[in-house]
Amino acid sequence: MTSEMCTLPLFEGGPFTPLQASLRLTGTERRHVRNRVFAAVLATWVPLAVLAAVQGRAIGPNWSQSMLLDAAMYARYLVALPLLILATPGIRRKLQTIVHHFEDSGLIREPDRELFCANIAAALKRRDSLVAAVVIVALAIAKAAAIGSFSVAEMPESWRVLGTAGHRSLSLAGWWQVAVSDLIYDVVVLQLMYRLALLWRFFWKTSRLDLHLDAAHPDGAGGLAFLGLVLSAFRLPVFSIATSAAGALANMILRMSASFADFRYAIATFTIGLMALATGPLFFFRGQLVRAKHRATLGCGAVAGRQLRAFEEKWLGENPPEAREMLESPDFSAVCDFAQTVMTIRKMSTLPFWWKQLVPLAVAALLPFLPVAAIEIPLKEIALRLLNLVR
Repeated sequence: MTSEMCTLPLFEGGPFTPLQASLRLTGTERRHVRNRVFAAVLATWVPLAVLAAVQGRAIGPNWSQSMLLDAAMYARYLVALPLLILATPGIRRKLQTIVHHFEDSGLIREPDRELFCANIAAALKRRDSLVAAVVIVALAIAKAAAIGSFSVAEMPESWRVLGTAGHRSLSLAGWWQVAVSDLIYDVVVLQLMYRLALLWRFFWKTSRLDLHLDAAHPDGAGGLAFLGLVLSAFRLPVFSIATSAAGALANMILRMSASFADFRYAIATFTIGLMALATGPLFFFRGQLVRAKHRATLGCGAVAGRQLRAFEEKWLGENPPEAREMLESPDFSAVCDFAQTVMTIRKMSTLPFWWKQLVPLAVAALLPFLPVAAIEIPLKEIALRLLNLVR
């Protein structure tokens, strides 16, 4: 298998591609991505608005009975779902950059090159698994069936649910949400999670190869700092999923008089979980980085000792050379240069990213909750509290 075959379009293609092709929604160009976004909105949010209007629930007698006042529907189908679709090209480009750099930088030793490409082929085979696609759809349908069959009787009257207590039934818009809108959204999210699991597996397999790491590499991470691209690749998906959760929380605050403060620990846990999904696979490389740093520290320590002893014997002995000879000798710069190399190794990170790279990811996860907090707390007060934390 040649290096030209080693590409990783892990978040594109798959068993659903023939269906997309029949709807003329395939392709990687911007217009194709835009078409998929428009199709998603037309299939999820627009029918809800139309069907709710048919039954007088687009703007109903109160907040909960007004579909057009439902914050969760805007967050999920007009923000989160389109952004998940728009995120795919960016993830593809950054993953491909990572794969190419593994090969072009010499990190993959020649004996392992075929195995590296075989790991990619295995990931793509699992991406195209029909069994995985069936499981994803089955899980989404099971959730829809649970809501449609068991939860309706317990739901309060709203634009989704009609009837009196004990005789509840889904409205037309409610049926569409359960059978189509939520089904599409859940399939997209579950497919994202499945492919993220495949990425975890690919990085785990790659971390078990005998990588050619350089503890003195200028990137400060043994030559693996480029893996931090993963964190920027998943900012948009993290923001999208957080937006959907924030929309649901906004509904609870607006319609059920819940308090934002009561959910602060849940939001923190949710944020940490999203960040862990994106960051987790990078920890697979820690073992190799630790070993590379340890080997380099010991090796350079031995060399530095021999160099300094030779330096002392030559320049600091009983009969030191003249000053002119000292100025013309390269020994001093060699000692300084090697000392700088040793310092670089000592400062080497044992993770293939820098902690400050987590800040934008955390912001992406928390930002959607800011408007929700503003429902109870004025934005000016939130800004002042943030400034006090920074100070």
